[in-house]
This record gives sequence, structure tokens and C-alpha cells, in this order.
Amino acid sequence: MLKWRVLGALAAVLTYSTVLTAAEVSAAPPEVGKGDKVEEEKELRNAFSFGGAYAFQLDRDRDSETTGEPLRTRENLGGFVIAYKRELLPKRLSLGISKPFYFSSDRFDTPFEVMLKGLFVRGSWEAFLGPVLTWNIRIFEKERAEQEGEKNKMSFGVGTVTGVAYFFTRRWGLELELAYEYIPTDDIVEHEISAALTGVFRF
Repeated sequence: MLKWRVLGALAAVLTYSTVLTAAEVSAAPPEVGKGDKVEEEKELRNAFSFGGAYAFQLDRDRDSETTGEPLRTRENLGGFVIAYKRELLPKRLSLGISKPFYFSSDRFDTPFEVMLKGLFVRGSWEAFLGPVLTWNIRIFEKERAEQEGEKNKMSFGVGTVTGVAYFFTRRWGLELELAYEYIPTDDIVEHEISAALTGVFRF
């Protein structure tokens, strides 16, 4: 009789242990591979972009140095832009630098821009808005240089940049950027409106 009682007690203990272990296993979160975990935790705070760019400029009133006649005050330039940005506060604030190259039949502009962007992120969409500082060297072709009275012109400007980006994956996206810049220095250009459509790679 005692033997059967001992065997019954052992059977009860084993049954209870089996049920408890099964419950703990079912409640535990699924195991994630090391590679997947590292990929999920890695923040992509840097971005490189490249694409086409366009600028519409309103020039100051001025006369030709050769003929004395008024020079044109509206110009259109096209080209491309290379840019880099770093998120200072993830999904909130970024610092960017941009190097556009603009061309026309008688002019070449090589601005350098620094932008501080407030970020507004929702899903795959990212909107931004912020101030921009720009330095520019304008290079005139021979006939245009004679009309302007100089071959090179350096300028400084301030403005605002805004735009939106859509990311197809965590790394790749497309960005549309619009900017307005006012040039207070002694330069032929007074106001500039620019646009750029670029591909973006985050890393």
C-alpha cells in the first residue's frame, strides 16, 4: 500500500512539472536571431542624396559695362546636386550640407549650403522645414564677364528650405526639396528659388 502511495505522489509531481514547463515555454517571446536583432536596433541616422536641380533667379537692376544697356534680371539655371545629412535627434532634427552645380549658357554657379531641418516623420513619409545658409561663387563666360565687369562673383545668402521624402525601404527613398534664398550682399542675384529631386540612401 505504501509503495502505491509513493508512486502516486511521484506521478503527481511529474505531471505538475510537465504542465508548468509547457506553460512557461508558450508564454516566452519567440527567439530572434542575432543578425535580425542587430539590424532592427541599428539606427540609420546618415543619408546621402544625388539628383537633378533647378534654380530661378531674380537679378538686381544693372547696366552692361560694355554697352550701357540694361542687363536681364531673370535667369533660369539647371544642373545637379550632391548632399549629405546627419540626424542630430532621430526623427526630429537633422543637419545637412548641400553642393549644387548650376549651369546656363553664360554662367556657372557653385553654391555651398548648410541646412538645419526640423523633421516630421509618419510611416514611410518624412517632411522637413528649416533655415539655410548659402555661399556661392558665380563664374561668368567671356562675353558675360565683359558685360558684368568681372569674371567671378562671391555672395552670401540666407533662406528657408522645405520638402518631403518617401522611403520605399529602410534605406532607399526619393526626396523633393524646395528652397528660397535672399542674397543681401553685393551680387547680381537678389532672390533665388530652387528645386531638387533626388534619390536618397540612408546608412
